[in-house]
Amino acid sequence: MRLKTFALTSCLSLFLTASLAVPNTYATSTKPITDSTKPWTITFSKDVSNETANLDQITISSVNKKLSLSVSANSNKVIVKTKKPYLFGERYTLTIPASFLANNGKELKKNVTQDFEITGQYIKTIQAILNPFLTNISITAPEATFASYSINGGSTINMIRNLSSFSKGQIGLLKGDLLKVQVFDETKEILETHYYEVK
Repeated sequence: MRLKTFALTSCLSLFLTASLAVPNTYATSTKPITDSTKPWTITFSKDVSNETANLDQITISSVNKKLSLSVSANSNKVIVKTKKPYLFGERYTLTIPASFLANNGKELKKNVTQDFEITGQYIKTIQAILNPFLTNISITAPEATFASYSINGGSTINMIRNLSSFSKGQIGLLKGDLLKVQVFDETKEILETHYYEVK
């Protein structure tokens, strides 16, 4: 009997059985994810091979790149974590290849994929289009009272509120700089944190 995937916790429920006709690549619809460091727990019907070479077959990729992951297995569960946060507005695909092995050496037989996109519960948009003179960083967050960002892990910079949005001009940004954007309520408790790469 081949290895079967039973659940990708909280976002994907797959039931692959011998009687179910599925194409070579099985993909579900794109799921909105608000957690920029979300771990994925995948439950299989059989214990999986926890050999590094087998676990390293599981990938998460975006249009631009393949992510660096930490993958661990315990019996029939595999936990997949990204080593760097997912980027706001990016679409990703988690792939378990057909060659993924059960502990008894049997293969999954079919590729299983899950597409997901990083969105915000409180942060609706983030924008920072590079300008050689002054880049305007702007976010839309109607329910937030305060907002801030940092560049490549540096100091926190407060943003200026304008109705349901926040903005701030920034000198010296470079393509690929990583912005950590946070929004807060009226008591300055963090509502949400997201990451955005300057384009």
